[in-house]
Amino acid sequence: MYVVPFEDVEELAARWPNDGMVLVSDDTDNVPRLTEQMLKSEKWLPFIAFSEQPETSRIVRAVNQGAVGYSDTPTDAEKFCKTVEEARGATDRIGHIRARALKAKKAIAGLTKREMEVLEGLADGQTNRAVAEQLHISHRTVEIHRANLLNKLGGVGINAAIRVLIESRII
Repeated sequence: MYVVPFEDVEELAARWPNDGMVLVSDDTDNVPRLTEQMLKSEKWLPFIAFSEQPETSRIVRAVNQGAVGYSDTPTDAEKFCKTVEEARGATDRIGHIRARALKAKKAIAGLTKREMEVLEGLADGQTNRAVAEQLHISHRTVEIHRANLLNKLGGVGINAAIRVLIESRII
């Protein structure tokens, strides 16, 4: 196991590795800062959060933000190595999903409020006309917003756009 220490998330971001796993202290706001940096850079690395006094709520929050594992302060090498090995197994399953979710979240962030409203209506199974009625706009305006949002999401079809919306909500 090869370890490279970083002082903070910003230093890690400046020298982002191509692969590996991140061990991040959960005693401050490092976990949300790390996930925000991964979203911004569109680079996801699996990470294990740790804390001297882990509380259930902190562990749940870290996992919801993308941690593949959680440990108390890694002073017991054998116990910590076991946590890392367990996290590696989860990485293969979760890594691809998290990477897609981060990419989707960034794509969705580029939509206007109205485009999001149109996409959410369509994702709920509504027709263009029903979305127009719900938003008190014309059917033609919905078509324009729909075309714009599909273009912003990479020229995909509506089914792929809905998938991007769902993936963006994973994180």
